[in-house]
Amino acid sequence: MTTDSKGRRFYRREEIWRETGLSRATVDRLIAAEKFVKIKVGRNTLITAESYQRWIDSLKPEAA
Repeated sequence: MTTDSKGRRFYRREEIWRETGLSRATVDRLIAAEKFVKIKVGRNTLITAESYQRWIDSLKPEAA
């Protein structure tokens, strides 16, 4: 398993909501569509840093 630039392996869903500005529902839809790899630890849903970065890299910048 790889880490991100901060040395992290996982993000909590809440961190993704805050960092991206996406709604909870949108993040949950991305999880359901398997864009993010999730791991359940107790009541927490963790997203792998690798799948989060892969999703970010897949975004296309807006045309100028």
